[in-house]
Amino acid sequence: MSRSAARRTIFIVNPRSANGATGRNWTRINREIARGFQAEYDVRFTERQGHATPITSEAIKEGYEIIVALGGDGTINEVVNGFFEREKPINPNAAMAVMSIGTGSDFVKTLEFPTTPFECAQRIRSGRPRKVDLGKCIFTSLDGGQRSRLFINIADFGSGGAVVDKVNRTTKVFGGQISFLWGILTTLPTYKNKLTRYRIDDGPEEEKVLNTFVVANGRYYGGGLKPAPKAELDDGVFDIVSIGDVGFFQAISSLGKFRKGTHLEIPTVSFWRGRTVFADSEETQLVEMEGEVVGRLPARFEMLPKAMNLVI
Repeated sequence: MSRSAARRTIFIVNPRSANGATGRNWTRINREIARGFQAEYDVRFTERQGHATPITSEAIKEGYEIIVALGGDGTINEVVNGFFEREKPINPNAAMAVMSIGTGSDFVKTLEFPTTPFECAQRIRSGRPRKVDLGKCIFTSLDGGQRSRLFINIADFGSGGAVVDKVNRTTKVFGGQISFLWGILTTLPTYKNKLTRYRIDDGPEEEKVLNTFVVANGRYYGGGLKPAPKAELDDGVFDIVSIGDVGFFQAISSLGKFRKGTHLEIPTVSFWRGRTVFADSEETQLVEMEGEVVGRLPARFEMLPKAMNLVI
């Protein structure tokens, strides 16, 4: 195979994903990738949080056409943002593929993608790029400025942001489901539901006391919870779910339904579809995106239909 063909695919690897297991097991993982991919590829490792974004941008400018995000949901989010500069695609023909090895690994659940490196590499090699939607969030940074970031799976605020903040401040050695369950059980008993103003598309402004508010492009978050069971990556709208003024025991008793995706029938749960969401609150509410806290309200969420290519 020519060198030009080999340059078409690059794996951007977060060695710290899965609580560092990716880096510790990289020799074995790489061997499985090579066995499944059966073609040349290049590899670059991230060195710090946020590093996958500039690596992705540089790789696309160098002529790589398939960028494989290898890590958790946070790594996938960083790679997505690396496809764009000044909110325009660097190369509209470049495509992302995912090999999710992380604490949550929730995005690939929507794709029903294999999770072993060998099977995943086979699927990437034989897959075809497909246009999918992205979300854009303009939010308030933790230092008070205004920032903008893209997401491909789910963003939320309220108790979800508080749980993610707690999980990311502690060890994730027990994996996604246990780590997020621990985060929920230790955060919700003291979490105070907050009065939130929000508006969906051109609808009226609502003001309610809410526990959490989810803006979804994909279906899963939080280590396997399924807040948006009907979401599609290419339908041009968000699936929007809010949980009302529920207490700890009511929230915990509903976890099983949230994991199965049967919670939309609960009276305290509201569901909409829309292209834009604006939300604000007098109280601090953290905004999390693909398992990382990025800022706080006020925030505006915008749907970007068919914004990037994803190998599926």
